[in-house]
Amino acid sequence: MNISPVSGAHGISYPSAQSTASTASKGPSGSFLKQLGGCFSPCLGSSSSGATLSPAHEQVLSHTYSSNIKGKSCTTPPKGTSPRLSDTPMKQALSSIIVQELKWLKSQPKSLFSDVEPPSSMIKKALDEKDGHPFAERFSDDEFLAIHLYTSSLYRPINHHLRCAPKNDVVPVIDALKSGLAKLAQDPDYRVPGQLHRGIKEKMTDSEVMSRFKPGKTYRDDAFMSTSTHMQVAEEFTSDVTLHLRSSSAVNIGPFSKNPYEDEALIPPLTPFEVTSLRKQLDKWHVDLNEIADNPDE
Repeated sequence: MNISPVSGAHGISYPSAQSTASTASKGPSGSFLKQLGGCFSPCLGSSSSGATLSPAHEQVLSHTYSSNIKGKSCTTPPKGTSPRLSDTPMKQALSSIIVQELKWLKSQPKSLFSDVEPPSSMIKKALDEKDGHPFAERFSDDEFLAIHLYTSSLYRPINHHLRCAPKNDVVPVIDALKSGLAKLAQDPDYRVPGQLHRGIKEKMTDSEVMSRFKPGKTYRDDAFMSTSTHMQVAEEFTSDVTLHLRSSSAVNIGPFSKNPYEDEALIPPLTPFEVTSLRKQLDKWHVDLNEIADNPDE
C-alpha cells in the first residue's frame, strides 16, 4: 500500500568538462561562484554585468554545489494515497471495518488473526492481486475486495454483523460480497456439485447438537458459510461438530482466496438445508445436510 517517494541524484553540467572534474571533489572555486552570481542578478536586461556574491551566499552555494556534484540524493515529497483505495462507499466501509478489527485485535493474543493490516496496505494488496489475476475481470473492485478479504480474518466482523450485532458500515461490504457470488454462480465452472465439509468451532453439548440439528428439520445459518471440498481442511476448524453438505448455491471462491489451498466454497446467508442424518462417531458429531429449494415455515 505504501507508495515509496521517488528520489534521484541531480548533477550539474558546465561547458568545461575539465574544470568540472577538477572541482567535483574540492567544491567550486570562489571565482566560479562569483561568475555564477550573475545568474541571480536583478538586472535582467544586462548579460554582461552581475552582482558579487557575499561570503555567506558563497558558502551556501559551495556546500550545495559540492553535495550535488558528489551525487547526494534530493528527496522529493511522497506521493499521495491513490484515490482508488477509497473511491466508493464500500471501500470506505471496508476501511472502517479494518480499523475496528485492528483495535479489537490489540486485546487478543498476538498470533490471532495476524493477516489483518492497516486499511491502505490491505486494500492496495488486494487490488494489486485483482489487477494481476487472469479471471478477475468479471468483478468490480468492490466485489473482488469483498470476496478476497472475506477469506482473510475479516470474515469475523462480517459474520458477526449477520449473526449478532448489525452495523451500518458492514452493509456495503456484504452487498458487494453477495453481488460477486451471484456473478460466480452464473458460471458453471464455479459451481460445486459434490459434497462439501464445514467444521464448527463452537463448543456444543450433546443436547445442543441434537436440538439444533434434528433430522427432517430445516437448518439455516444467518451468516455466510465457509466450506471446503476437502474433509481435512474442515477438520482444522472443527471442535465437536462437522457438517457434510450438498448445495446447489455453493460457489467456488478458491481461485480468488487469500488461502487458495483451502479450496473454499461459500454459501450465501440463510440458505435452507434439510438435516438428513445426525450421528456421533469417536466423540465427534457428524451432520448430513442437503440444500432444499423452498424455505418452509416451521
